[in-house]
Amino acid sequence: MRLTLAQLEAFLWAVELGSVQAAARQLHLAQPTVSLRLRDLENALGVEVFERAGRGIRPTASGLGLLARAKTVLREIDRIREPPGAAAPVAGAARVGFAEGAAMVILAPLVQALRAEHPHLRPEFTVATTAALEPDLARHNLDLAVLVNPVGHTGVRLIPLGLQPTSFMAAPSWGLSGKVRPADLRNVPIVSNPPPSAMFRQTQDWFAAAGIEPARIDMCSSVTVSAHLIASGVAVGVLPHKMVERQIADGALVVLATDPPVGDGRVYIAYREGGESRAIDAIIHCLRGVLSSMDYLVTA
Repeated sequence: MRLTLAQLEAFLWAVELGSVQAAARQLHLAQPTVSLRLRDLENALGVEVFERAGRGIRPTASGLGLLARAKTVLREIDRIREPPGAAAPVAGAARVGFAEGAAMVILAPLVQALRAEHPHLRPEFTVATTAALEPDLARHNLDLAVLVNPVGHTGVRLIPLGLQPTSFMAAPSWGLSGKVRPADLRNVPIVSNPPPSAMFRQTQDWFAAAGIEPARIDMCSSVTVSAHLIASGVAVGVLPHKMVERQIADGALVVLATDPPVGDGRVYIAYREGGESRAIDAIIHCLRGVLSSMDYLVTA
């Protein structure tokens, strides 16, 4: 049986959107037509490229191997269709995840840069903790993500951007001055994102360096709300400096001098191996431009 571009296109959208129904809507085809194209693709290749995943589908190992090659073929077809000497604008949707602390600082100027440089691109932003975003990227629910201290997943490429300065912070009412050690905060309420978030690991590692466990850690899924709780004097916690720069300048938050220091957050661009596209390249280029224009990250 012959392999066709229509089959590859159906395969690509089924992988990207996670279901045959969604691929059919994207291609403006009936669902049985897309299902038939996928069956014909598997028959032409002699391997299964999908497996069931709840109500949706996901690529098998053979399917993942095909994905990068299919994208390359379809990108080349798009280029052939372009008029000679013309570069088609970057367009379409791109699903982008952002670690919340980084999003508070980077997202506004990034959106402005993307609108100015790629007005036909439609980024769809998901803001959450790295612990929530990283599995979504590996499961093909995101195309690109900006992560802090990711764990690392097979098939996901991580490109280091730099360090996000991070410290324990507290409201002035706690009266914490001088060098603060784990024993000094052992009985102070701590607020953190739930495990296995970057904030939780930074907090636990700091106490573990002295062989100490904090008496109480209250969990909050939002970095922004955690910062509000810390500034309100409810608890003490680890925060990225740039995210709360204004509160520090206003005196609502005090950066604690700790011994040992808190490990800075390592910020990465992440995308799936073989998931490169013009849209992803455009977003990465704009992101690097935004970061170079602001004093946000430091080098290791």
